[in-house]
Amino acid sequence: MKKIALVLCGMLLAGCASQPKSVILNPVYKAGKVADFNVPVTLAVEDHRISKFTIKVVDQEPAEYLPDAELSKRVKMAFEQALKTNGAQLSSMGSNTLTLHIDSFHSKVTESYTQHESNAVAKIKVIATQGKRTFEKTYSGQAQMTGPLKHEQAKVEGQLNELSEQVITRIVSDPALINFFKG
Repeated sequence: MKKIALVLCGMLLAGCASQPKSVILNPVYKAGKVADFNVPVTLAVEDHRISKFTIKVVDQEPAEYLPDAELSKRVKMAFEQALKTNGAQLSSMGSNTLTLHIDSFHSKVTESYTQHESNAVAKIKVIATQGKRTFEKTYSGQAQMTGPLKHEQAKVEGQLNELSEQVITRIVSDPALINFFKG
């Protein structure tokens, strides 16, 4: 009897120690050539979010927070793709640097018995330097999605992917940023 109780306690503790679900993002730049950079650029992406959750499901006890530990890596890959498509040459050293600060990137999901709503927000600050000159601008976007019953995590992830693609497209197509690098 003691062995059975010990096994059951072990199984219970193993269930409590399981990893929480995580968010799988994979933004892909699809807008094509929208600008002409033609400069070598050193790129860095930094996650400056206060709260590291990417999806927050409220209206349930307890609220569910889903993180994405590789957000800055995923955004960097998509942004590198956007820069290359638009004529920039990526380099590890140079006088032209582009740093993205991810200040906000999440979706807040509310659920009821009959429907769900997902409100996604992205806010990225761009800091560009060229020698002693500096350019700073914040780009943001929002997306809303509703559907029947409970949310599907894959659809919310798709919403976040599309939102990141939209913000990246705004950044690489911004005439002020392009003109800054042209000198």
